Amino acid sequence: MRRNNFFGLFAIISGLGILTLVACSKDDGCETKTYYLDKDMDNYGISRPTMACKPPTASVGQYVTQSGDTDDNDPNINPGCDLVFYLDEDGDGFGAGEPLTFCENPDDTMYTDVDTAFDCDDGNPNINPDIFITYYPDTDGDGHGDPNGETISLPGCDTIPEGFVADNTDCNDNNPLAYPGAENITYYVDEDDDGYGDDSNFDTRGACEPVAEYNYALQGGDCNDKDPSINPDAEENPNDGIDSNCDGAAETIIWSGPTVQFNKAANTNWVDNPFNHDQLTENVALTRSTAGYITNIAWWANVVGAIPTETEDLLWEFRGRKEDPPVADVGDTEPFGGPYGVRWAILEQGADTPAWDNFNMYGTLGEETNFYSLNNIASICFLLDADEEVVSIIDDFGVEGSFEETTDFATHSLSSLVGKTLGVWLVEENIYFTLTFETLSNINIGGGPMSYTRSTPNN
Repeated sequence: MRRNNFFGLFAIISGLGILTLVACSKDDGCETKTYYLDKDMDNYGISRPTMACKPPTASVGQYVTQSGDTDDNDPNINPGCDLVFYLDEDGDGFGAGEPLTFCENPDDTMYTDVDTAFDCDDGNPNINPDIFITYYPDTDGDGHGDPNGETISLPGCDTIPEGFVADNTDCNDNNPLAYPGAENITYYVDEDDDGYGDDSNFDTRGACEPVAEYNYALQGGDCNDKDPSINPDAEENPNDGIDSNCDGAAETIIWSGPTVQFNKAANTNWVDNPFNHDQLTENVALTRSTAGYITNIAWWANVVGAIPTETEDLLWEFRGRKEDPPVADVGDTEPFGGPYGVRWAILEQGADTPAWDNFNMYGTLGEETNFYSLNNIASICFLLDADEEVVSIIDDFGVEGSFEETTDFATHSLSSLVGKTLGVWLVEENIYFTLTFETLSNINIGGGPMSYTRSTPNN
């Protein structure tokens, strides 16, 4: 059985070999060619090539010898078609996009052969290079043009000039908030014409109603409508005492300008004679009693209602407050404060000693840090001049240092302030200035003379 099957298979294969040789024999006169299936019958094929002596029979279309068709379902698209068309979606006769080649226009409503200009908006038949559009000035930039303004007319696909729009419905082309359909507008009285109005003085109108006849601003926030230099856009000077930018932050004043001299001679009338009072503000007037205490006599007059006559009264104030001041030991004495409502600082090195070289508790005008009672500052200077290190401030009324001897700072340290550049802070008014004592004896010595120069434009 195996021999017979093998012989039969060999016979079949041999027969096929003989048939192939006959079909491809050079002696039968058959010349093979390459054919391509052409489904859309435009004589250009697209499918896989077929080798044959003659065109094969196709169930759809035909077999041709030319290839290169990019769309074998459309007879208008093939390498032999060289007419250029453009997609025209809005049907205005102007196309857009990449050029397309056809043998003929496949759809007059969708394609155009106009190639002299291209449609800049192929979704709008009213915009193309042949249609001129009128543009209106839009001064306020709200997208609505002034119907009464000077217009320009340009082809639809030209670039629109800056400041012009096709809309002409603006009811006030100087106000970006005024156009049909906009929200009501609030007009603020702006007396100083700085662009910001008074929040408490305004009225509200419809967007296209007549504007206010008074001088107005479209935004409030002005905290001083009498001064054009004060408004939310103004540059703030943090130390002039003026809230220039209306942010409501507390304002510090640093007095500057020419120095002013104040002098009170010894044993003069320190109570009743205004000449002996350095009236800094309504609440602060510095003077010195014949007992030697520096006092804020305005505080006594305005708050207490009586000028002190007893040394103990002045002692209370010199401690820094009227009633029950805290006591912190400095040596074996009770510390004293100074004029009520006034704080002091050392601004720069006061002597050439190693202790001064190492001192780091200097103050800065406009900042509260390192401003203490006058007794603190006098005690610090006393210690540093003696080349004794200052360790810390005690309860803001005393100074802890390395001085080991028993020292009465209250009576012996004030003269250490002479020649030192001091900073003075009037706490209630938040005013800072510089002060340098030229004459200042210790307490109970010399009848209370005092002279100093200070910085401030007014006296």
